[in-house]
Amino acid sequence: MSKTQIAIIGSGNIGTDLMIKMKRLSQSLECAAMIGIDPGSDGLARANRVGKATSHHGVDGLVVLPEFEEIAIVFDATSARA
Repeated sequence: MSKTQIAIIGSGNIGTDLMIKMKRLSQSLECAAMIGIDPGSDGLARANRVGKATSHHGVDGLVVLPEFEEIAIVFDATSARA
């Protein structure tokens, strides 16, 4: 059974934690992409190191990724202020 592909918007602590927990614990979901707005964020760097697609261009960057066509769920892990 293939896993449902997801994207995480928000490359801060919440989004990064979600990505790590999903990788370790989920049997049905797989993070395909992490999206942020800070090109220097630790979350985008970590996602890149584990082979996930990344963009620091926000939602506009997500929709142009080749992986976007396979993504079924998008999690909003941005701060309330964002």
